[in-house]
Amino acid sequence: MWWRIVLLVVTLPWTLDAAFRAVLAWMALRQPVPEGSGEPTADERVLVVVPSRDEGGRVLPTLTSILEAARPGVETVLLLDGPDPEAEAAARRLGVRALCKDPAGPTKGAALRWLVDRHGGLLEGFDAVLILDVGSSLGPGFFHMPLLPGGADAAQAWLAGRGTGVGDAVILSERAAQRWEDLGRQALGWSVRLRGTGSAYRPGALAALAPELVTAIEDTEASLLLAARGGRVVLTAPGQVVEDVKPSTVGEAARQRSRWLLGQLELPFRHPGALLRLVLRRPFEGLAFAAELASRPLSLTAPLRLGAGIVLTAAGVLQRQPGWLLYGTTVAASLAVDAVVLRKTSGLPWGRLLRSSVGLALSWLGAVLRLPRAATGWVRTRRR
Repeated sequence: MWWRIVLLVVTLPWTLDAAFRAVLAWMALRQPVPEGSGEPTADERVLVVVPSRDEGGRVLPTLTSILEAARPGVETVLLLDGPDPEAEAAARRLGVRALCKDPAGPTKGAALRWLVDRHGGLLEGFDAVLILDVGSSLGPGFFHMPLLPGGADAAQAWLAGRGTGVGDAVILSERAAQRWEDLGRQALGWSVRLRGTGSAYRPGALAALAPELVTAIEDTEASLLLAARGGRVVLTAPGQVVEDVKPSTVGEAARQRSRWLLGQLELPFRHPGALLRLVLRRPFEGLAFAAELASRPLSLTAPLRLGAGIVLTAAGVLQRQPGWLLYGTTVAASLAVDAVVLRKTSGLPWGRLLRSSVGLALSWLGAVLRLPRAATGWVRTRRR
């Protein structure tokens, strides 16, 4: 009997997370993608901040794309996490201001804290601060629409990944998260997730958040802190797309995901008060956030969920216990719902979808092995 109780405790957050995802997907189906006006907006002043850690000349394509998309009122700053003469020289050639945090580390959140603490005056006079990772690029019409609708504390741009191999699965996962989860959250009046690159903040909101960014996943951390304070995070207009280079090999993906996995484990212990406040302020949204933290990455927990569901279902049948049979079936069925949603989002044949998912699962296993190294610094994947 005891082992079934253990399986119940372990799988309950996973099952709840799957149930919430199904609700969000249903809401997204009923909610059309919002349309942007397409009219130029000259009155929103935007500061684009590009954090960079030992990226060298790889900053050039990102900075160039920002300058090509910029209009009057848009300014750019390269935020160097540690000395990087090559990146600084590239910024200087383009006329972009570079700020250097020395010593470097340990995280991107720490670099943003330093920016607010040492150069907080730089944010004054802007309506929005856009964070853009090295390797990301903007289309020419990106700033034609306001980044922050009235009343929003932050906004997340739509992401369009570029990559091959395991990058296919990363792109599909990200697309599903925005199209089926974030759009559903927005339809329910919940805050959407900030995703690191393409995240825009009101300067006051960023200044208030920055001192509390202490984990390796500053985007999820900021999402939690803003929601716990009653803040509003929305999706930008569909035309505001950020293209981002995804890792193409399992090793590159594992290196990138080790940082995310470390932060995922760390976040509930660093901000238990924020999670509790969110549950008390918005119970269903808070419960969904907590279940998500306990259930991701899906590439690792999904096979475990399937196995647990089969075991519990079999135990219910063999021992003639309808309660366990029903729960075990529900756990196993939740995985089928996830698979159908991902298939609908991707439009890929089942075979290719399965191959991509296996590659992504292997990258997460690699990330588990890299956790000790991720704990010692800002882990980033080289951009090509």
